[in-house]
Amino acid sequence: MAKNLLRCAVLYALFGIGMGIVMAASGDFTNKGVHVHINLVGWVSMALMAMAYQVFPAMAGSVLAKVQFWLHNLGLPLMAGGIYAVLHHLPMAEPVVGSGSLIVALAFLAFAINVWRNAGRSVVAETAPRRQATALAAA
Repeated sequence: MAKNLLRCAVLYALFGIGMGIVMAASGDFTNKGVHVHINLVGWVSMALMAMAYQVFPAMAGSVLAKVQFWLHNLGLPLMAGGIYAVLHHLPMAEPVVGSGSLIVALAFLAFAINVWRNAGRSVVAETAPRRQATALAAA
């Protein structure tokens, strides 16, 4: 999970940096809101989540990690695209921003629940009782 999150984070960083370069070169900063969200919600948040999953393997192995990963990667492009549409006065932009933002919020909620449930748990400690029970049953 940490590897997948970090890879996605780096892709968002490259995209966000590319946007920044294009904006600076053109002198048109209309899309700075998109740039900021991609860098913070994509690059920074996902990189920090990747580190958390690396430090706490019990978190990485949970269903919540998979839910968080997919919600985050579904919601952020929707949210960023919606912000772009709002900034360019395109029709139906607000529902897209709202949907993407809600999906990202659910991803963060899944991550938060995962932190509270699994951050202090040891993967080895959880599997040890099962191994002992299996060994006793086999004896």
